Amino acid sequence: MKKILLIAFLLLQISVYSQNNTQWSFGIEFSTDNISFSAERDGIDYIEMEGANAVEVEFDQNNYSLGLTTNYYFGEKLAVSSGFLYSNKDFTGTYNDCILCNVHSFSIPEIIEQRFLVVPISVNYSLLTGKLKPVINGGLKNNVEIKNDLDKLSKGYFLEAFLGATIYYEIIKNLEAGIGYNYQAAISDLYKTDEFNLRTNSFSFRINYLFK
Repeated sequence: MKKILLIAFLLLQISVYSQNNTQWSFGIEFSTDNISFSAERDGIDYIEMEGANAVEVEFDQNNYSLGLTTNYYFGEKLAVSSGFLYSNKDFTGTYNDCILCNVHSFSIPEIIEQRFLVVPISVNYSLLTGKLKPVINGGLKNNVEIKNDLDKLSKGYFLEAFLGATIYYEIIKNLEAGIGYNYQAAISDLYKTDEFNLRTNSFSFRINYLFK
């Protein structure tokens, strides 16, 4: 009986602690995304098509992500995060009729548009508390295709893993702003013939408002 009462007391304390220390925040996130492939073939990045055809790829466009995020805090340091982001991953593409022939393509380069709805899921841990908070985070990003000029080659979805850090500063009570960096690596292929996974270096700016 004493053990049952002790367990009940501990559960009650945990419940009270959780209710007093959990809170939500909602925010806006913007990032610039520098994208590349993880490897190169003969010094040229390309996406294979049918036969020897391919699209030579140059990630020279101004890619970004923008959207809304939410955090659920377990105490002052630990939180889980998610949201909805609009992301473009455009590049300049040049069609090559025989990528293996080592022949220069005379096709005119064109911008290939790739647009995604991104749903991130992450765990965040704050190293410090107070006005200035360095936070490390890691998780997954679900990329659901909205538009792709190469939709016949695309699977319509790919998954990324990411790891990063953000430094937040409390501007006023319950309102904070942060700048951060994420390294993202695709762990599934976007294209049916793609042997190269995307790599992304993202520099972000975030504003969060906390609801207690």
